[in-house]
Amino acid sequence: MLLCDRGYRRARRHGVSELIATLLLIALAVAAAVLLYAFASGLLGSYTSGGPSSLVSASGQMTIAGSTSPTGVLTLNLRNEGSQSIKNIGVTCAVPPFFSNTCNGIVLNYQGGPVVTGGTLLPVNALASGSIIVNAASTFVAGTSYGMTLTVTFVGGSTQVVLVSAPSQA
Repeated sequence: MLLCDRGYRRARRHGVSELIATLLLIALAVAAAVLLYAFASGLLGSYTSGGPSSLVSASGQMTIAGSTSPTGVLTLNLRNEGSQSIKNIGVTCAVPPFFSNTCNGIVLNYQGGPVVTGGTLLPVNALASGSIIVNAASTFVAGTSYGMTLTVTFVGGSTQVVLVSAPSQA
């Protein structure tokens, strides 16, 4: 005996019509495209990164006496290309090859004052620089690049980490 012979009726299902479902899918796709465009164009950048478009450029140079030496002169430069002043620049060197991860306490200066919390601010489009004698864990070798990390803190509270490679020369 078949089910339809028993007098059972199929229950009629109710749902969203095909037209409304299609319109909802199109609206969802448009909303996703608008969010993707806003994120890519930077409209949401301040919400996702926690601050300004924090752009800095940095360079370094290591000068050593001869082809190898246990000490060298490390010079770092940092230009603020962002939209806010910089209130602090922290420098960390890799151990080894450096003897100390503080790079012997190198401080970058602007107009004679250190760019540290409570010190001199580094304005937009300004250059901070500093030099110090650093010690190697064993020896520095001419022609080798040495790496360090600069952690830049802007007045708005956002930070940017910059990796610097300082080539060495005799």
